Amino acid sequence: MAKESLTAKQVEHIKPGAMRSEFPAGPPSGLYLALHPTGKKSWAFRYRWRGIPTKITFAKAYPDMTLAAARAEAQAAVDALAKGENPAAISAEEKKAEPNAAVQVAEEWLARDVRPRVRTWYEIERVMRKEILPACKGKLITEIGRADVLRLVDWIVDRGAPIAANETLSIIKRWLNWCVGRGYLESSPVGNVPAPSAKKSRDRVLSDEELRDVWHGGGSLGYPNGAFVRLLILLAQRRGEVAGMRWRDVDLDRAIWTLPAEQTKAGRVHDVPLSSAALEIIKALPRFEGPHVFTSGDGAKPINSFSKCKVALDKAIAKIRKDAREDPIADYTMHDFRRTASTHMAKAGVAPHVLSALLNHSPGSQQGVTAIYNRFRYLEERREALENWGSEVLQLAKQKRKTHAA
Repeated sequence: MAKESLTAKQVEHIKPGAMRSEFPAGPPSGLYLALHPTGKKSWAFRYRWRGIPTKITFAKAYPDMTLAAARAEAQAAVDALAKGENPAAISAEEKKAEPNAAVQVAEEWLARDVRPRVRTWYEIERVMRKEILPACKGKLITEIGRADVLRLVDWIVDRGAPIAANETLSIIKRWLNWCVGRGYLESSPVGNVPAPSAKKSRDRVLSDEELRDVWHGGGSLGYPNGAFVRLLILLAQRRGEVAGMRWRDVDLDRAIWTLPAEQTKAGRVHDVPLSSAALEIIKALPRFEGPHVFTSGDGAKPINSFSKCKVALDKAIAKIRKDAREDPIADYTMHDFRRTASTHMAKAGVAPHVLSALLNHSPGSQQGVTAIYNRFRYLEERREALENWGSEVLQLAKQKRKTHAA
C-alpha cells in the first residue's frame, strides 16, 4: 500500500500504528495522506520550489476533506506551479484569516492566559514575538511539528544562546499544552523534548575595569538603551522589571520607584529607593504620551529587544577597549550587572537580610499586615546601600584606565 496510491475505501479503513506514517494519495504526484498514532488523517502536498523541497499541509483533515477533495486541492497547487506561483505562499496568505492560524492562536494564548495570569508576562511575550512567531508565519497550529520546534531551538543554540534556547522551548511547551486543553491540538508534538542545554549557575561578577567600560559604553548608546543599561547597574533590579518601568510608578519627590505586584518575579509590591545617581538619569529622560519610561515608540510599549541592546552595548565596549588596546569583555550578560552590584554591596558591609530585601529575594508571598510590613522593611537601609553603590559606580567611572604597552 505504501508504494501504490490510496483508494477512498483504503483511506476510510486504514489503521494507525505506533508511529506517524505517510501514504501516497495522488494523482497528482506529491499528494500524501499522513496517518497519526491518534488516528487523525491529514493531507499534505510535497513539491520543489526553485530547487527547494517544500510542503503544504491542507487546512482540513479527513473526513472533512475527502480523497477527491484533497486531489483537487493538490491539482490546484500543481496549476499554480505551472504559472510560476509558489503554492505555499498562496496558502500562507489564505491562512492569515484562519482562526486556527498559529499566529492567531498565539495571540489568543497571550491575551487569555499569559497576560492575565503570569506575573512576568512581558518576558514570555517578548520571546514569543522575537523567537517563536516569526517561525510560525503561514502555518496553522496543527502544522507545527516536533521537527519545526527542534530546528528553531537548535538555531538559537547555534547562535550562542543555549539558555535562551531552553527558555524558548519551555514557552513553546507551555503554549502547545494550552492548545491541547483548548482543543486546537490532539497532543503536543514536543511534550517529551528535553532542554537543549544544561542550566548552569552563573557566578560572573564584572571587574571594576569591566564595570567602568560597561558604564561608558552604555552612556554612548543614547536613549533608550543608554539610560536603561546604566539604571540596570545602579538599581540592581531585574532586566524585565527595569525595562517595564512606568512613569506613574516613579515618585521623583520621594525618590522611590514602586513596582506593582504583577510586574515582579516575586509577585508582590516592591519599593526601590532611587539614589542620587539614578534620579539624575531619570529626570533627564524624555517623556512621551504613553506610560512607559523606556520605549522605542510613543511610550505605549516598553522596550523588549534586549538582544539588540546587548549587541549595541558590546560594540560600544569593544570600541572603548580597542582604543585602549584591550580585548572585549568576554562572557557576560545583563543579569551579571545585578550580581555585580549585590557583590559590591555585600563587600561594603550591607547585611544579607537588607540585600535580600533590596533584590526582592525574600521568601514566599505574605498576606495582610505581614505583607505591608515586608514591603517597607529595611527601606532606609536599602536606600543607604543604593546611594553608596551609586557613588561607588560614579567614582569608578571617573577613574583613568591603566595604560598598556603596545
